[in-house]
Amino acid sequence: MSLTLRIALIVITLIYMFLILKSIRNKKISVSFSIFWLITGVALIICVLVPQMIEWISNKLGFATPSNMIFCITIFMAFYLIFNLTIILSKENQKSKLLVQEVSLLKKKVENLEEKINESKKS
Repeated sequence: MSLTLRIALIVITLIYMFLILKSIRNKKISVSFSIFWLITGVALIICVLVPQMIEWISNKLGFATPSNMIFCITIFMAFYLIFNLTIILSKENQKSKLLVQEVSLLKKKVENLEEKINESKKS
């Protein structure tokens, strides 16, 4: 890997990490979600600084080429993120369902109270 490419990748990764930190400060992303992205940024910088490490790890794990290992890791990371987002979505759906039920009960109580008030005014 050429020095120019290494420098460009490091600069791009640092910009990426800066944008993540900025999103945390602006409360656009929670800290718990951003940790994953910051760890991937640090791992990317380490891989750029020590490219032989990727080759050594891919050889030890039995991958034919380092790019196959990177694709495999990327796919598993995508599955992990999708799974976590599915869990969060399910929890939010449950909360939403409970909220709708509570609002419906409160609405029914208000309607009953309004009927009682209207009946008492008529008497």
